Amino acid sequence: MKIFKLTWLFIFATVTVAAAQSGEIYRLTFSDPTNFDIMNSLSHKQPKTILISNTTNRWDYTVFWNGFVGGETQDQIDTETKTSRHESYDPEYLFRDPQMLKAISGTERKSLRKRTLKPTTAKKIVLKGTNYRTIASIKHVKGFCVSTTEPIFTSDGRYAFIDVAIYFGGHYQIDGAWYGDFGSVTIVYAKQPNGKWKKFKKFDHLIL
Repeated sequence: MKIFKLTWLFIFATVTVAAAQSGEIYRLTFSDPTNFDIMNSLSHKQPKTILISNTTNRWDYTVFWNGFVGGETQDQIDTETKTSRHESYDPEYLFRDPQMLKAISGTERKSLRKRTLKPTTAKKIVLKGTNYRTIASIKHVKGFCVSTTEPIFTSDGRYAFIDVAIYFGGHYQIDGAWYGDFGSVTIVYAKQPNGKWKKFKKFDHLIL
């Protein structure tokens, strides 16, 4: 019985710490207006309040490693074979950046891809700060709105990733096609010696 209690307490503590770290990454991401200066592109103006979908996105595993690592479904293999991504100029591929290559090993990158291969259930999130908040639906938003992945952390806990999709004029589907895509922002955070997180890299991708 004592072993069961200790195991349960360990799991509870681990989950609590992970949730706290994810909460901090969300806060750092959405409380900093400079993270969304891409919204000032194409004669637009960044809104004072960032409206966030209360349902998370799944990760695009190809941003971590551009190649098969085992565990891919046949559909995933077929899709990537037909639409190969070229690391040298793909705007969403994070590891064109030499600092990223130096900071995060190939083994870790493969691990991140493998961890995000399986479709995850979209999660409900509630976020609120002085300049951001979640809303139930972003379909009919007239200006900018966003949706986000859950943060994902490297195995050693030193780096965290989050990807935010940006839409203009809502995000809606007609006859199987999605509309409203404006761009995306992928942010990498590094844990400092004092345990706090600091922005390490930010990648903007404007969809033209």
